[in-house]
Amino acid sequence: MPTGRVKVFNADRNFGFVTTADGDELYVAGDQVNGGAALRSGDEVEFEVGESEGGRRAATAVTVTKQAPADNPVGRTMAPPPSWEELEERERQRRMARRRRR
Repeated sequence: MPTGRVKVFNADRNFGFVTTADGDELYVAGDQVNGGAALRSGDEVEFEVGESEGGRRAATAVTVTKQAPADNPVGRTMAPPPSWEELEERERQRRMARRRRR
């Protein structure tokens, strides 16, 4: 069974897109999700490849294997911003490199 990650899912319109492990994008309709749960961006899913009513490749029999974090709607973890000390050190290194080039 192929696996992938939900790229985007519009719960109001009940459709979205899944990115496969190969990088292909597949259409997914809300009624193809097992259990009737709404998908969220970043959810990891297993699915079968079929065709939608419009004739495009679609994900069918979609099962969520790992949900995206609830506090991060995109499903990606972001690094914390650098501290002031780290920013000052980067600036100091940049200035030293510029002086060496002169």
